[in-house]
Amino acid sequence: MEAPKDRLRQARQAAGYATPTEAARAHPREINVNTLISNENGNRDISRKAAEKYAMLFGVEAGWILYGEGGGPNDGDLPKSPHEPANAIVTGDRIPRGPKIPLYGAAVGGDYGEFELNGNRLDDIFAPPSLSGVPGAYGVQVVGESMWPRYEDGETVYVNPRRRPVKGDYVVAQIQREEHGPKLAFIKKLVRHTQNELILEQFNPAKQIRFDGREVDTVHYVLRSGE
Repeated sequence: MEAPKDRLRQARQAAGYATPTEAARAHPREINVNTLISNENGNRDISRKAAEKYAMLFGVEAGWILYGEGGGPNDGDLPKSPHEPANAIVTGDRIPRGPKIPLYGAAVGGDYGEFELNGNRLDDIFAPPSLSGVPGAYGVQVVGESMWPRYEDGETVYVNPRRRPVKGDYVVAQIQREEHGPKLAFIKKLVRHTQNELILEQFNPAKQIRFDGREVDTVHYVLRSGE
């Protein structure tokens, strides 16, 4: 049985938008790409208000998105005008854009907000210009609320795997506690990283998490706002 997230994706695609990024680019005031992606992959529930907004933009009824009731994308009598002309034109040289990088989804988080980077490539997204020419740069969605209010569940962070993080930076750390076990990822604030140990800080609830240095696979720098 289809879920609201599946019907939302169908509505967006039927409206002519191949990706969430394309839909957000067409409606920058109405759609936040991170929220739409989170709604579509089930990391964030679709509220009634959000459903009504998507319904208006994608030419369906809110009840169809939420419950499968009412007019869907195949009903010809519903208005479909997702590509209304913009009332202003912004040229590309006025808004600097970086390269496109992969946005990865994550499995459900644990008690400390840990998750498996499951390799599920949700989309290709525009990165900040500072990531131009950085090999291996990527985006990943925050899972859980362990870093709230700094990061919200479903928010996208941008990662520079080539920059060495220092104390106070935010990082994506991958930990492998068992030789053949999964690598667990943590989005936290870096307190200390030596050959012997890694100490990370989370905000909600406030605590420090320690790892044996031998368990640490990678520690990647997360860009700060404005970079």
